Amino acid sequence: MNAVVQQERQELTMRDRLNRHEAAEETIGFMMAMRTEAIWNERKKAQPDAAKIAQWDSEFDRLADEQDNLRFDDDAAIQRVFDEYCPIVKANYERARAATSGEPPAATATMRQAP
Repeated sequence: MNAVVQQERQELTMRDRLNRHEAAEETIGFMMAMRTEAIWNERKKAQPDAAKIAQWDSEFDRLADEQDNLRFDDDAAIQRVFDEYCPIVKANYERARAATSGEPPAATATMRQAP
């Protein structure tokens, strides 16, 4: 562990750690919800794409495992969740908001395809 991460780790209180852990778990939960919605939308189609559904099911399972295994003291894993998933969740939120309001979505990070 490098010195900066170690120093930051020492500066976090137990409450800070628990808050970060909870936020990371919720972020993973949003990712899982996005997969669930994609599966549901695909299954409603006259000819659902079984390969897409299988992929999203697999991603959902991986996310569930990741959420179950996330430890409150694993700062690197928690930060990775924030760095990797928060831009995706934000982009999805912005798209949904724009769709309901008629406004163009704000410029956001490119989302990896997950409807």
